[in-house]
Amino acid sequence: MMNHSRVWSWGGAVVLALSLVTLWVWPKFVGVDIHPIFGWAEAQTGIAWLEPNARYAVGALAALLAVLVIVPRTRFSGAVGALTLSAVFVVAHMTPWLGWNIPNYGPLMEALAAGRTAAEIEAMGLKGDRGAHLSLALINAGLAVLVLAADRLREPKRAKRADRPFEFAV
Repeated sequence: MMNHSRVWSWGGAVVLALSLVTLWVWPKFVGVDIHPIFGWAEAQTGIAWLEPNARYAVGALAALLAVLVIVPRTRFSGAVGALTLSAVFVVAHMTPWLGWNIPNYGPLMEALAAGRTAAEIEAMGLKGDRGAHLSLALINAGLAVLVLAADRLREPKRAKRADRPFEFAV
């Protein structure tokens, strides 16, 4: 007989790990001199260490979480970490310092590389992503919740032993 919660646990873990690597690991290390999200957040806040230091830290953390999610013994911890990171991203996209509507990558990266300020970039009137990055964080949060729920259902409940009547099944 097939254990559906095990299938959901493994399937969700694989999809979550792929999502973490595709969305939060790979773009932090490959193909950009200035990452648009972290560069934009740095321009908006004036916090100079966001790009590239925070970008690399987030990429490394997401890579670790992807590994934790795949390993059955650490899956729960990895999913909690992925949910927490997703929540941090959702909150960040709700602040005026990052915002939910990130300007289009190409022109934004060019403007950041040219040393333009956030006010100058906003004055350029660049189209935004209309919440696409916020949506990705919400999708990853949903995947993490799926993995957490499936992982909890997958574990068999321990029976109370007769010689330990006050032991609670966890």
